[in-house]
Amino acid sequence: MVVGDIETGTELLVIGGGPGGYSAAIRAAQKGLDVTLIEKESVGGTCLNRGCIPAKALIHAAGFEKSIEHWESLGIHTENLELDFDEIQTWKNDIIEKLNAGVRHKLESSGVELMKGEARFIDSSTVRVEEEHRTDKLNFEKCIIATGSKPIEIPGLEFEKDGVISSRELLNLDEVPEELVVVGGGYIGMEAVTKFCKFGANVKIVEAEDRVLPNFEEEVVDNIQETSECYNDEIYTNTKASKVEEGEKPVLHAEKDGDGLEVEGDYILVAVGRETQSNLESVEVENAGLEINENGFIDTDSQMKASENIFVIGDAAGQPMLAHKAYMEGKVAGEVAAGENTGMDAQYIPYVMYTDPEVAVVGMSESDAKEKFDGVKVGRFSMKHSGRALTTNGGKGFVKVIASEENKLLGVTIISERASDMVAEATLALEMQAYLEDIIGTVHAHPTFPEAFQEACEDALNISVHT
Repeated sequence: MVVGDIETGTELLVIGGGPGGYSAAIRAAQKGLDVTLIEKESVGGTCLNRGCIPAKALIHAAGFEKSIEHWESLGIHTENLELDFDEIQTWKNDIIEKLNAGVRHKLESSGVELMKGEARFIDSSTVRVEEEHRTDKLNFEKCIIATGSKPIEIPGLEFEKDGVISSRELLNLDEVPEELVVVGGGYIGMEAVTKFCKFGANVKIVEAEDRVLPNFEEEVVDNIQETSECYNDEIYTNTKASKVEEGEKPVLHAEKDGDGLEVEGDYILVAVGRETQSNLESVEVENAGLEINENGFIDTDSQMKASENIFVIGDAAGQPMLAHKAYMEGKVAGEVAAGENTGMDAQYIPYVMYTDPEVAVVGMSESDAKEKFDGVKVGRFSMKHSGRALTTNGGKGFVKVIASEENKLLGVTIISERASDMVAEATLALEMQAYLEDIIGTVHAHPTFPEAFQEACEDALNISVHT
């Protein structure tokens, strides 16, 4: 029996408990609003439960395969070590639960009411929340939509087919596959290669563009392919996947240069991107007077407002689909909903890819800078000259800085172990409108990875000590 609508109200309603949603809810509650957060699955969203965190945990575990070889050369002998993938998955899941519990505790301690269910707009001030046999009608003064995104499904490669999986299922496999076929050479696909190649799988990549990682500079792609054994063997570019033939093992059918191609694996991972439109349609945003644009997003202003009382953040608000962008947009929306005059500064958002080595970029690329400015200066520092990198058995990649003729920093590219950490200083420098001299004049601790940023800035002025 279905219970009739129970009508309640809240000052601020947040739909979606991912990074953007829970950040918005907590920040608004900190500012004194009565906040209700609706989530149909687990707080933390894709990033915490099915994406960023579990993926990076497995990448960390897989990285020990290379470390073990190094241990042997150091005299640390490891003859009796063995890989138990089931225990690794348990360890990964424990991390997720610990972080999940932390988010739930923070929501509770901030006074946010957490409701489980699916929300659908009735109008621009009311939603219906459905959970199993219960239905609630909730009135709100303001609302933040943070419905996130889901993996894109390709006709012919539907996830319902045996052996066809998305990144979500990939992270929960019971064992390491012998062969994995990855459809899509973007960052999600390439991170999948990083994980399972190191665990011992033979990974094959099928990419429709003329090279993998088409959104990164060719120099970046060339470097990681040259320095890692995981990205060289079976990479099929200019290859369009068409269908999957189910059988004892799934077989991917594709076309390359007009010829048919068949690629077999234990699993076919479809990693061609993510889409937001179906999630937005599921909450019936049209009933709130909102329109989904041609790219599947909802347009907002710099305060994340889509209408007078409704905000949209995270993936639903447009590219880039990154958790750290969603975090910031959520905080901005929460503060604006509480009456503060703030806005989203999206000029410098770092992009990070957890390949081997890691890749991190922020600001302008060298080619874009040279198209826009004359006299562009480029500085480079190879990580093979980094004492700290060598002490960790690293040394792959480089740091490259791009600056204007007046020495103002324009962009930074980092290919290195710990690039994901190193990019923070570069992002701050760009945000603060720093010049090369500002970075050069900052004393960097030695030996550390971030010294390479300072060295690259010196190289741009032809005064590097170590290049």
